[in-house]
Amino acid sequence: MKVADRRELSRKVTWRDFLSARNFRRFVQVLALLLYLALFFAAVYPLKTFLPPDMFLRLSLLNDLSAMLSSRTVIQQLLPWALVVLVATLLLGRVFCGWVCPLGTVIDITDRFFEKRVRRPLMRERRWKNVKFYLLAFVTVSALLGVQIAFLFDPIALLTRTFTLAFFPPLQLAYQLFGSRVPLVGDWFVQHFGWIFPEAAIHFRMGVIAFAIFALIIAANALSPRFWCRNLCPLGALLGLLSKFSLLRKRVSDACDRCRICSSLCRMQAIDNNTIRTNSTECILCMSCVATCPNKAIRYGLHWGDSAPEKWAKEISERHPQLVRRRIVFAGLAGIAWAALARTNAGAELSVSQQPISSPFLLRPPGSLPENEFLSRCIRCSMCMKVCPTGGLQPAIAEAGLEGFWTPVLVPRMGECAPECTACGQVCPTQAIQPFNAEEKAWLYIGTAVIDRSLCLVWSAQKECLVCDEVCTYRAIEWKVIDGIAYPTVNDQICVGCGLCEARCPVQPQAAIRVYSFGDKRSWSRDRQKRWRQMAKRKGATWEELNLQRGESQR
Repeated sequence: MKVADRRELSRKVTWRDFLSARNFRRFVQVLALLLYLALFFAAVYPLKTFLPPDMFLRLSLLNDLSAMLSSRTVIQQLLPWALVVLVATLLLGRVFCGWVCPLGTVIDITDRFFEKRVRRPLMRERRWKNVKFYLLAFVTVSALLGVQIAFLFDPIALLTRTFTLAFFPPLQLAYQLFGSRVPLVGDWFVQHFGWIFPEAAIHFRMGVIAFAIFALIIAANALSPRFWCRNLCPLGALLGLLSKFSLLRKRVSDACDRCRICSSLCRMQAIDNNTIRTNSTECILCMSCVATCPNKAIRYGLHWGDSAPEKWAKEISERHPQLVRRRIVFAGLAGIAWAALARTNAGAELSVSQQPISSPFLLRPPGSLPENEFLSRCIRCSMCMKVCPTGGLQPAIAEAGLEGFWTPVLVPRMGECAPECTACGQVCPTQAIQPFNAEEKAWLYIGTAVIDRSLCLVWSAQKECLVCDEVCTYRAIEWKVIDGIAYPTVNDQICVGCGLCEARCPVQPQAAIRVYSFGDKRSWSRDRQKRWRQMAKRKGATWEELNLQRGESQR
């Protein structure tokens, strides 16, 4: 049925029915989207939000399940949120998809731009609906083998990553250029909302790729409404399978005259056009059928097993997805192949701590778990990158190999790890970055700075340069006197690899002092790292003498 015909049919509905059913759902959708955006923009150091900024990421059952399966750990931070969604789904069905999911709301809003186009009937074939179940099998098998791939398909992680990498930097640039210059409202906006944008200019690698994936999802609306939700979203598949056991069910009374208005307006194609039966795994409780039924024959109510009326049971008797067994097996084999390919990293070498290191510049945020555990938990949501005040956390390209693609790495030349900032450990939904305080950063070793003597102005040209020593918060730069000249050196027992020296080094384009990953001690316990730091302090007397000699030589 064409869009014009649908609109004509929808006009037959009274305003009370429309307001009580479909518009209420839209109101909740908008509130959920506004809450998501508020938490996203409020993820700025220091954090001031009452609700956790990563609340929606915790509510994604696919994120929770894949992180726990791949890490072989019950993540306490995720468990209560996962139980909330699980109970809601068992009671109400796929209510999360139709009422809460921010990506679903964005798709519904942008779908208005595609309504005037007559969509291709090919996209309405039932075979497309099963793809999301095959993707769910692919993600689950891969997670069982300890390798994360849910980040590529999870709608909440995907939307958060897109907003962080693709949309936030242009918004910050526009704010810096025009924030206070807009007549009347400019100064008011800066005063009340200027805190959501960091002072440092933020830009991210691979923002174009994140935007391209998001654009393809939105452009798929030209093929059919909610194409992503109906056909490709594995989170929707997981919630759909659980909704088969939900208590809230759709009931069609004898007043139904098979006009098929409900099936033609169903955005999820959950209502069969011939039998008017409803597939509960596809229904997202959008209430369009209730609002548009001219005979008021449709309603939702609780279903208690055998006590359901015969009419009710008949309407839901064909709610199971018709999956092809060999395709499920193929999806599982694809998950095995992905896990083997991701873990077989030809460029990686084992470090002293027996952790795979693909690049000498693989610097993880402070508080990160050891590499294997970090990769199994990280869902690539980019929240840690969003909250980083200096923009130093960037999505990994090749630093962590194929398995670590899009995970956060510190790129000191783009921004250092600020000594006072603890935000990345506070916003990580899966605790791949463990919470820490500012004092602990003095012994959370993520790397070690090394001076390139061929580039350093002091070593190569005997010029006076004190930048690295002046900016080092942890006083890891010490001086060695040779032939009466003091040369800078790095105390690797004190240097934690924050990258402040590399970020401020005046030598261009490559800094004369760079942070390398061989100082990473994430495999150590925090107590052991702290003892290492304390031992370095006890050895500080000799270096103090060198600093005195350095002062005398300069005088």
